[in-house]
Amino acid sequence: MENIVYGTSVTPEEYNRLRMAVGWYELSPRQARDGLAHTPFVACARVDGVCVAMGRALFDFGYTVYLGDVVVDPAWQRRGIGRRIVENLCQAVLDAADPGDTLMFFLSAARGKEPFYEKLGFETNPNATAGSGMRKTVTKA
Repeated sequence: MENIVYGTSVTPEEYNRLRMAVGWYELSPRQARDGLAHTPFVACARVDGVCVAMGRALFDFGYTVYLGDVVVDPAWQRRGIGRRIVENLCQAVLDAADPGDTLMFFLSAARGKEPFYEKLGFETNPNATAGSGMRKTVTKA
């Protein structure tokens, strides 16, 4: 059985390697470095020192939390690692909040991954109280 070690740091190179492993586009070295540097909460999973999964939580330290880049190397999927990454991120944010605070966690699930997040308590939009999630991607010329 593998020894999976969970931590809170990822290098820009590991970040990009995981993104590309699941078919996402590669970020420039600056984007990967600065994105991680400005992310208050990172969770990762390592096996034999190799990062096999990661996720990020952007928190305004008010009530809004965005979970981004939850990614598990395909060779390591379906072992509960992604679940643990999301749980670790959510717990880290809750630990930073004050007692009685209500937090709103947002994410944009990759197509077909909605059931994974629903099992963790997230609701698919649209629903009775929320419209469709929306996004806009822009590449600066």
